Amino acid sequence: MKNVKIIAIDLDGTLISSETNYKISKTNIRALKKAIERGIHIAIITGRNNLSARMVLDETGDNIIKNLPLSLQNGSILIEGNTGTLLKAYDLDKNVARSIIRDMRNEDIGIMLYDNIERGLSIFVEKREFNIAIESYLQSREKRISDERAVVRVNSIEQILDFNPIQIATIDRETIIDKFIKILDSRYKNLVKVIKTGSYLNDGNWWWVEVFNKSCSKRQGLKDICELYNVDVDNSVYIGDNFNDIEAMQQAGFSIAVENAPEDIKKICNMVVRSSNNNGVAEAIDFILGGNI
Repeated sequence: MKNVKIIAIDLDGTLISSETNYKISKTNIRALKKAIERGIHIAIITGRNNLSARMVLDETGDNIIKNLPLSLQNGSILIEGNTGTLLKAYDLDKNVARSIIRDMRNEDIGIMLYDNIERGLSIFVEKREFNIAIESYLQSREKRISDERAVVRVNSIEQILDFNPIQIATIDRETIIDKFIKILDSRYKNLVKVIKTGSYLNDGNWWWVEVFNKSCSKRQGLKDICELYNVDVDNSVYIGDNFNDIEAMQQAGFSIAVENAPEDIKKICNMVVRSSNNNGVAEAIDFILGGNI
């Protein structure tokens, strides 16, 4: 592979981390811009929603970085960078969502409902106490995003669910998550996409499960980005760190993991670079620009 045309990059745990206060380092910014100057398209493929991802890019204060295209919420939404135009979107049918929420209640699992595609701003949760991982995530989101719409607490999720949401999610211990995934697989296998990822919250023993439209994945996000630029996916590089990155890593022409990724992720990648805390993305880009792929 000698003709890299697109570098697609995950955000959390890859381009940014808690150690960098969830900001893109100056070293990584310089590397991203160097790649763009060399004619390579840079795109962000993240599990974050538009409000949260846009905040990370805007905080750089750099117009080039601020206008990068975004594939959001694990491939659910494609946003054109320069204009912010919604190009593609895949949502959950509200009736399917209602049924999944009923199953979550039966399992006593915390419910996080993500807004519809047109608004794409809020996470709806009920006015109740959640486990420490969910509470930590919600508090962190409210702190990072100075917008009252970031987390909206309601009396009843069902009462406000008159729209097709982008996703449903929860965070819990792995045994609980795995049990719930079995329920999802048995009842909704052909209706939804289920993504399990490790959480960086608290003691590290918490896991996410996110439920999307069946078409959604970072693999689809990478495919949509390549179509946007009329580039063959074989001419793409994907850089990531977590289990929701696997399909995109397998789809790309070349895959790179950061050092802080789980061993199972690093094993399937073509290359491993320094950690997200140590500008691993910049190392990867320097390697690419050096003609080493």
